[in-house]
Amino acid sequence: MKPATIHQVLAIVLMTLSAGAVALSDQVEYRPRIGMFWSPADVPSEPMANLARHDIIVLSIQTLDLHWTYAPWPALSQTIDQNSILAARANLLRIRSLNPNAIVCFEVYFFEDIHNHYPPSSPWWLRDEAGKRVQFWPGAYRMDLGRDDYVMHVARRIKAVHKAVPQAGIFIDNVHMEGKQGWLKLLNELRRDCPSLRVMVNAGWKSKDLEWIAPLVNGFQFEDAVSHVEDDDTEAYYARIAALDKLTLEPLMSVNEVYGPRRDTDRMRREYVRTLVYTDMAFLYADSTHGHKHEWYDLWEVDLGEAMEEIRTPTKAKLAARRFANGTAYWLPADASRNISIQLPQPMQRVRDGSIVRKLMLAPGDGEIVVGVE
Repeated sequence: MKPATIHQVLAIVLMTLSAGAVALSDQVEYRPRIGMFWSPADVPSEPMANLARHDIIVLSIQTLDLHWTYAPWPALSQTIDQNSILAARANLLRIRSLNPNAIVCFEVYFFEDIHNHYPPSSPWWLRDEAGKRVQFWPGAYRMDLGRDDYVMHVARRIKAVHKAVPQAGIFIDNVHMEGKQGWLKLLNELRRDCPSLRVMVNAGWKSKDLEWIAPLVNGFQFEDAVSHVEDDDTEAYYARIAALDKLTLEPLMSVNEVYGPRRDTDRMRREYVRTLVYTDMAFLYADSTHGHKHEWYDLWEVDLGEAMEEIRTPTKAKLAARRFANGTAYWLPADASRNISIQLPQPMQRVRDGSIVRKLMLAPGDGEIVVGVE
């Protein structure tokens, strides 16, 4: 008997994992909780298991061993290396077998690209009046979204990824009003030819004027936008992002990402609570935009279960509470005039410290999560 080839082995793994993933998916309803952008949690763990901690996972195609076919300038490739497809599908199914809720999105560049991904002379780079490429961040330059040939090139790249791994979604960075027609052309092309494709876009610091793109995507990455609202009204910010999220396509996969020091667990808890009470989004508390590195917190392990009530609309100085199958999240806006006492219907465990309480005391600008006692 001849030894099995690598493709035969991968095919067997693929079929095995696929069967397991289907069985698990039938048992678990989708509800996003924790997101991840390029960097898994900084905890000792087997790589696929670490990725699977998260529910919304954004990464490069290479992370799951998917590869473009060779081109002298990498981003000119419009096809996927056929030898990498089975490995990528097996890796994705491994993640889904560990976390049936997980949605994986592969990044494809559009608004900008790496300096050596296209020829320096390419007409697709956006150029200033002097003819020089417009830098977006060190090592990367903006692309000319007004060129239909460039937009269609990226569309073909995205379609190739979708064909290779149809269970994965696509992440596109840096939505800007500049180049709006290019964004609309790209997304309408994808919706026409790939109606089942899940698409997430990065809104960056913005939380306004995104209604034009929301119906064409499944979710936004709000990248520390809560720290960059113009009027410091973060309650209004949560109302805005929740309204935008309602305009997106199913399945909902927006992520409210907040930056802060890892030791500031109070800030993490406060924004996590507001995300749970005011939105149906996933959440991420990360160090910064440089790699989106993050810790994993015990709070994120608490199984609140499915939401039993609709999201709450922020109301000036008024307590907001949202009940889940296994507990309740409470938030008191910062403009409340005083501390309030909340009488619980039965003894509950306060997640912050594990204590069993019958009453909660909340200060303005703070929140708590309680779960049932077994």
